[in-house]
Amino acid sequence: MNNENTKKHFLCEALYDIKALQDIIKDFHSKYFGQLLVKIVGSDTIPFFLIRHDGTHLRLMDTVKQFETEFFRIESIDREQCRGTVSLLRAYDYRGHDTNLMAEVIRLERTSSEKSIELSGISAIQLLNPDMLKKKFIIEPKE
Repeated sequence: MNNENTKKHFLCEALYDIKALQDIIKDFHSKYFGQLLVKIVGSDTIPFFLIRHDGTHLRLMDTVKQFETEFFRIESIDREQCRGTVSLLRAYDYRGHDTNLMAEVIRLERTSSEKSIELSGISAIQLLNPDMLKKKFIIEPKE
């Protein structure tokens, strides 16, 4: 297996694992405690960004809601074709404005926008803290 096929293989497997973990969190149901894992974790989403071979983050555009993002949730993975379907996570700064600057991101919000991506141009995955999906905006008044 050449180096590119090995990378594609690991990327597909990593995304498959993330998807499996999300499904466990979402689908686990206790007869006494209901969806206990979702309650404990606080979300059924494991957010991440993808790094291209040139070191930049993959960015995708939601043409309907008019925002660009580099933050994603895996929705499905085709391990044979090494393609994934991701939903776009909208990133907000502390003022509630869209941002893609990692240092400014306070909260991520799930959207219904999905894109299919070819993983051959991707070299790495970076997981993000799932708590970013639960944060509330706290805007303190100026004095």
